Amino acid sequence: MPTRELPRPTSQRCPRFDGCNAPICPLDNWRQAQHLQGERVCLWLREAVKPGGMARIARAATDDIAAAVAEALPAIVASGSADLRHKLAEASRSGSKLANMHAARGRMGQTAGVAPALASSPAAAHAGARTGGKGVDHGRR
Repeated sequence: MPTRELPRPTSQRCPRFDGCNAPICPLDNWRQAQHLQGERVCLWLREAVKPGGMARIARAATDDIAAAVAEALPAIVASGSADLRHKLAEASRSGSKLANMHAARGRMGQTAGVAPALASSPAAAHAGARTGGKGVDHGRR
């Protein structure tokens, strides 16, 4: 029985699609794109070059996204512009944004006494933490 190939994830399925705007996306047809100096670099690519980055991507994203990043990363680094290679080299020496976001979500949930998933937005979680989880304080402190 022939095996069916699963569809590759696309940039539109990326949880960061709406705010990313990086021209080189490992989930897209990146070989047809060009990175120009000063343009953004995909979070997944920046994270993948860090020690332990692929494990963090696997926890934060779908298996499809993690696999696509792992597959595309070597070719993107080899064929990318000098600016892209420089930014990825810098990213490899900096802290993990995914780890920082995960830690912040944990702190917000613990501070507010509410599970992080219950906060509908970072602003709502901040408001809950500021008021001790008792509702909106309308600016009163």
